[in-house]
Amino acid sequence: MSAPLVAKKDFQDASRSKVLWLLSGLYVLFISAMVWAFSAFEGLLSGGDAAAAAQQGVSFNLYIFLAGATTLFISATALVVSYKSIAGERESGQIKLLLGLPHSRLDVLLGKVVGRTAVLAVPVLLGFAVALLVAFALGVNVVVTEYAFFALLTVLYALVYVSIVVGVSAMANTTTQATAGAISVFVVLEVLWELIPTMTVFGYYYVTDQPIPVSPAEYPEWFYVVTRLAPTAAYNVARNAVLPKSASVTIDSSSFLLQDWLGFVVLGLWLVVPLVVGYWRFDAADL
Repeated sequence: MSAPLVAKKDFQDASRSKVLWLLSGLYVLFISAMVWAFSAFEGLLSGGDAAAAAQQGVSFNLYIFLAGATTLFISATALVVSYKSIAGERESGQIKLLLGLPHSRLDVLLGKVVGRTAVLAVPVLLGFAVALLVAFALGVNVVVTEYAFFALLTVLYALVYVSIVVGVSAMANTTTQATAGAISVFVVLEVLWELIPTMTVFGYYYVTDQPIPVSPAEYPEWFYVVTRLAPTAAYNVARNAVLPKSASVTIDSSSFLLQDWLGFVVLGLWLVVPLVVGYWRFDAADL
């Protein structure tokens, strides 16, 4: 398999993007600022306030602050660096030259995923390293082994999002289609997937004239079953499985569908299914 060769070339080509490194610099600053914000917030939150929040099933920790900044950066940047990965080369004719070498279409698809993930992983890991130094400088208590697991899980999340966007690019015939598809996927996964269930919950309580729950932990189980199917929510749930103390909302439920380890299953599905569908379309395309 020549996928590693495709990945190496793709990494070298994509890493030359000035926009990518500008976004990376902004991410390092942003994630460092989130560490500072957590440090300040931790000082303001007294023991009594923290206990009151915990009773409502809500907690505050460094990983929540970092995850919020990181998921936004990865989802947006994966779109920028991956939407033209295959569709752009099809439109320019470069794909014919690439396939003229001893590369199969599967090699190209997998190589693009690995190469673009590597491009995204570099600034993510750099940002995590700088954020760790900032945390030490500010006296924030960080368990290095937990932090390392968090960083590795975040790279997995980057791989999943790149796979989604590359899969969309493989299904598209032109960069216009790839752009529209990638933006649509972003809006659905990052905005509508949680917005619609949230509005449904609020609407139900309004129509039935019941008080809206004060704590998100009191939302109905189906709300979390649905929202956890999105890749970002699955990443947060998987983080809870690895780092139980990092959960932002603690749900008191024994339901099988709300087990935190299922977050890894959902991430696995988002990793594989878009690539399978994308390869199916790409393999059948007349180039």
